[in-house]
Amino acid sequence: MTHSPVKILVSVGTQFAFDRLIQIVDDWAAFTPQLRESIMMQVGPGGKLPAHARSVEFLTPMEYSAAAKTAEVLVAHAGIGSILTAIELGLPVIIFPRSFALGEHRNDHQSSTAREFSLRKGVYLANSAKQLMMLLDNREKLEFPECGGLDESFSAKVEEFIKVGLNE
Repeated sequence: MTHSPVKILVSVGTQFAFDRLIQIVDDWAAFTPQLRESIMMQVGPGGKLPAHARSVEFLTPMEYSAAAKTAEVLVAHAGIGSILTAIELGLPVIIFPRSFALGEHRNDHQSSTAREFSLRKGVYLANSAKQLMMLLDNREKLEFPECGGLDESFSAKVEEFIKVGLNE
């Protein structure tokens, strides 16, 4: 069976499932049947499988790269790797951070990461299901991030942030 190219790529990283993010995008997909075959969700270990989109637990680096190259937008947890990959590929990214209060991570570092990156062109922060769905509805209007390498001052800020986060 041949699948449509990926237009919306959802990634939760490789360490933990992120069922809340998957459920929100799946709920949105229920109302966009014309896109269901072009949505790919990487749900993580033991993650909830969506009813209205394609999904896999993990994507190999080659599979992830192939999907990202055809995607119009990446929807991701606030993992630095996912965000930096989208920026490097010039792919608009919608960040939906995990919540410590909801037991989705060990602290709220993803909220801090998301806020910092959302200051960049082409990087969008969604803190609620409503915000995420609105961004998906308007995905054609999202700006592309600056392609290529990150400037030195931004890279230094990210490095410092990671060092501080590791010591929390």
